[in-house]
Amino acid sequence: MEDRAFRARHAAEGLSDGAGVLVVVATEAERPSVPAEILVCGIGKTGAAAAVASRVALGGVRAIVSFGVAGAYPRGGLAIGDVAVATEVAVVDEGLEIGERFLPFDRPGMHVPGAAWMPTDAAMRDALLSGAPPSFAVAAGRIATVSVCAGTHRLAEERGALGAIAEGMEGASIAHVAAARCIPFAEVRGISNACGPRDGRPFELAGPLAHADELLRRLFR
Repeated sequence: MEDRAFRARHAAEGLSDGAGVLVVVATEAERPSVPAEILVCGIGKTGAAAAVASRVALGGVRAIVSFGVAGAYPRGGLAIGDVAVATEVAVVDEGLEIGERFLPFDRPGMHVPGAAWMPTDAAMRDALLSGAPPSFAVAAGRIATVSVCAGTHRLAEERGALGAIAEGMEGASIAHVAAARCIPFAEVRGISNACGPRDGRPFELAGPLAHADELLRRLFR
């Protein structure tokens, strides 16, 4: 723990003023209160990759954070209002749905960019996870990136079996762009819902985003 705190403190020194840090959110409602450049990319993989690639091409980006809300998989043990910090990210829903299960495109010659699990930046991750325990639960683990959210028990279990604790809709696309430019990447998401049948229930936003914002601010102290 002391080693993590030491590395986090020194890694965060270069980010504390927010210069060169790009925080990417899908919607204006997810905008955090941190001293960094905020990019609203739109919901989903395509908008995220296009917006981040265009911004990175202009220069001056030293670190990228994917920020927002996520759905929690049953195996991950997270509840609404908790926060997930990604250790790895990947696109997990490019493939073929055959009814009883999902088959990913993983054959030779069918490469899906972003489908392999990509590690997040260890120093940024340590900075996010260091400090006094907050009033909500924080878990570090894989966050899946999807276009179709898991609205059935079967899909939530399948994706959770990949070792993921939660799912968002932009992270791995942003990480793919960041990796191509050798830019450190992190992902922080507040849990807005449990994956599985929704039964008409709305997503929780205010509490999960406030908690994720609290954790994100650790990068800038």
